[in-house]
Amino acid sequence: MLVFKKNIHNTSHSHHPENEAQQNLDPFAFIFRSLTTDREIFYGLQQLPQAEGQDRFKTLFPHVSRFGSISLINSFSRSLLEGLIDKNQWYSMNAYHMTYLFDSLHGTFEDYSYSEPAQRKEIFPELHGDAINFDHFLESYFFGTAFLMDAERFNNMPPEEKKDLKLTDPCLFGVINRLIPAEEEVVLKKSLQTPYSPE
Repeated sequence: MLVFKKNIHNTSHSHHPENEAQQNLDPFAFIFRSLTTDREIFYGLQQLPQAEGQDRFKTLFPHVSRFGSISLINSFSRSLLEGLIDKNQWYSMNAYHMTYLFDSLHGTFEDYSYSEPAQRKEIFPELHGDAINFDHFLESYFFGTAFLMDAERFNNMPPEEKKDLKLTDPCLFGVINRLIPAEEEVVLKKSLQTPYSPE
């Protein structure tokens, strides 16, 4: 199971009238659909001529394609899906994983948003065709989106400011500066304890 800001397996929702439309969006289903769709996308990309595959990859995954090849991000995708469905272990993600997940979820969000109402109901029946508030989802489940920050801004920040803003993920520098992840940065980290307090 993947560790997010809030437990995606906790189905008890507290109701806030301003977020009523989002109460029915199942975060696990949203993430699962994105990751399973990506398995098909990566299979398709690998069937294309290299240049064409690379162009499609950059369009579909605009942020993660800056530092990763199709084969590297394909392995990210596979390991995140495996981590998501593994009921016996919690896995922590780093900024590299979160960047990929952001691109993946944003793609699903766009597909859903541009679909006809009937199609929307097929994709996520629980939403009854209502719009997805993607920003609300990110705010609820992502620890932050610092991985989208401009490199110049990040690199010119004093260390104290980075600490104050909680920009301390050791992989963040690599993501923002488009560095290929090291081998140990590719693997999900096993969490030794349950990340959420019992409710």
